[in-house]
Amino acid sequence: MITTMKRIFFTLVCLIIGTLLEAQDNPVSEFEKKVEQQIEKRIVKEAKVKAEAAPLPTGLIIICEFIEVEAMEFSDWLLENPITTDATLLRMQAQEWVKSGSGKIAETMVVHARSGQRAKTEAIHEWLYATEYDPPEISAQGGDAPNGENVTPANPTAFETRNVGYTLEVDPILNADGTLVDLNLAPEVVIAGENSKHGAKLGDLESSFEMPRFMTTKMTTQVQVRVGDYSFLGTSRLGKTKMPEAEDPIVLAFVRVDVSGE
Repeated sequence: MITTMKRIFFTLVCLIIGTLLEAQDNPVSEFEKKVEQQIEKRIVKEAKVKAEAAPLPTGLIIICEFIEVEAMEFSDWLLENPITTDATLLRMQAQEWVKSGSGKIAETMVVHARSGQRAKTEAIHEWLYATEYDPPEISAQGGDAPNGENVTPANPTAFETRNVGYTLEVDPILNADGTLVDLNLAPEVVIAGENSKHGAKLGDLESSFEMPRFMTTKMTTQVQVRVGDYSFLGTSRLGKTKMPEAEDPIVLAFVRVDVSGE
């Protein structure tokens, strides 16, 4: 009898403890439920606002890349592969040349545009240089020149500014079904080379000055590109290569158009 009473008492104690623990857990469960309900309400609200909002206009992401490769490797590739309107395979091969060290990405330019609107992006610095000089003059006797004359050197009197770097200007037009893009574009590269030296002579005296030299690579073309595909624009050469160990570097230019918006 005593053993039975102990069992009953122990069972009651366990039930009481279990009830207390369950009561302690209930507030946490209720809190979690409230948090979940709030999250669900917020998700539903945001989805409703997004559904009722006006759709974003379609945007065009235009990507233009300049990649230097060895001219011989490009020539070997041309012997075995045709260049098609979709130049994705050539772009993939250029990436392999870059990874192997026989190619270098010279520049990547990206601009966001609207169909039918001109867009332009630049990566340049302004180069100020003199374009006109006054000739040297003999001002007086007793100067530092060997014959005792004081000579004023050629003096710059007019200046111009040249944008040195990369420029991409493009007019894109997306077709009605959103699969093809007509591009009217003119990527341009301007590089400053070594200065050229010039001299002016006054009697037996000479005065020299330097003028900057610029190399310009520009492509003006119109292409039709399928959205997401690469188009090959052409080749060019840079005045200063990014591959100093290359034997004969040549630049491949590519363009791709991606569509953004809803």
